[in-house]
Amino acid sequence: MKNLTLKNEESIILEPKLPYNFDANFHKPSHFPSSDNIWEKGKYWITMVWNEKYLGLKFENMKNKIKINIYSQKPLSKEFIDNLMLELRWRFNFNQDISGFCDKFRDDKKIRLIIKKWRGMKPMAANSLYETLVIYIVLQNATIRRSAQMLENLFSKFGKKIKFDNKILSTFWEPEIVAKSSEEELKKLKLGYRAKTLMNLTKQFVNKNIDEFKLRTSSKEDVKKEILKLYGIGPASIEYLLFEDFYFLDALETIPQWEQKILSRLLFNRELVPAKRILNFFKKYKPYEKLAFHYIWEDLFWRRKYEHIDWLEKEIRL
Repeated sequence: MKNLTLKNEESIILEPKLPYNFDANFHKPSHFPSSDNIWEKGKYWITMVWNEKYLGLKFENMKNKIKINIYSQKPLSKEFIDNLMLELRWRFNFNQDISGFCDKFRDDKKIRLIIKKWRGMKPMAANSLYETLVIYIVLQNATIRRSAQMLENLFSKFGKKIKFDNKILSTFWEPEIVAKSSEEELKKLKLGYRAKTLMNLTKQFVNKNIDEFKLRTSSKEDVKKEILKLYGIGPASIEYLLFEDFYFLDALETIPQWEQKILSRLLFNRELVPAKRILNFFKKYKPYEKLAFHYIWEDLFWRRKYEHIDWLEKEIRL
């Protein structure tokens, strides 16, 4: 596949809502890596397909400000950039204020040190709703290695390789591109039963059965109701979406089994405790239950980046 080179460059300085932690927001160690983005301390590169244009984005930490370089094939109009910035503010959650959480629990026995370390860490979507759901589909009942390979196969088949700022990264694709394919073609990409899920879900987006932008201003219950209409999306996926894509900081009602095992060790130093007991533990963090979970969870996986945690490695399906 020939690389698409993006030579046009525009720069914008943005001020996120404080407190803000650049590295803890742009890099989530618990997520599996993919070839559409790269993180290094103080910098982050990602590709984006927006209004039928392929873009490269570079974010740089400037203390309480962020520099964004936008790469494209041709110069972009002011209207395009203004609309793009509104979208980036949402996807990268620059506007949400979590000072209430950081202040309220700064002396909490269990998480005060974690808050001190990661103060300003928030949920961040980075991708469109459709792209996020593609990731959820390849994560279904698969090891991390298998999920990563399925996504790379999809990138190779339907996306592009774009070059900007001396980086070459993969892109996602417009849903219409997959809709023109077939379930059999998707199975050839080693998706297995997920091929049917991806095809049916893609058609729902092509047919505009869901309005991502309307959902961003909807209540938590309305978002749940609409997301449940999507093919192959169940309660566990919805809870992740409510937090990671729609930024409901209290969205914690279920504990998947593999998270249950890890949290049992982490919170209670037991091999396995009932999920209800874990949920009860987080109730004291209302109305930030899921955000508290996020701080505890990501702190563990940041630790894993730099030290070997034997019991954790045994629970992670690589």
